[in-house]
Amino acid sequence: MRYLKIGAILFFLLLVLLFIFQNSASLAAAIELKYGFGEYVIHKAIPVYLIIFCALFLGSAMVAFLDIVIIFKNKRQLKKQKKIITELESELAKFRNQPLTESPVATTTETSGNTLESVPKS
Repeated sequence: MRYLKIGAILFFLLLVLLFIFQNSASLAAAIELKYGFGEYVIHKAIPVYLIIFCALFLGSAMVAFLDIVIIFKNKRQLKKQKKIITELESELAKFRNQPLTESPVATTTETSGNTLESVPKS
């Protein structure tokens, strides 16, 4: 499975490199952006590869941030669960150390549960 994964990654990288080499002129082309702030207009020429790189970088940074949030959330939940486990284990140890005592068992002679007073007279 490991070699299959490495092979798939290498194949993907080969496709990326093939795309880059065949489209190098298109990726180097600049896109002109105009920013207007009232009467001020700023013209910027940004290459396409920089836009693609920035999009990939920002996407991976957002995923990393969300992963960090999830990791901290899981650590907090694990700490709460460990605390609950410790409390339950101490309670269990307290009950294990108690001596066993016999408690009187209530026995009834009637199986139906009705007493003679509650039986209607005919």
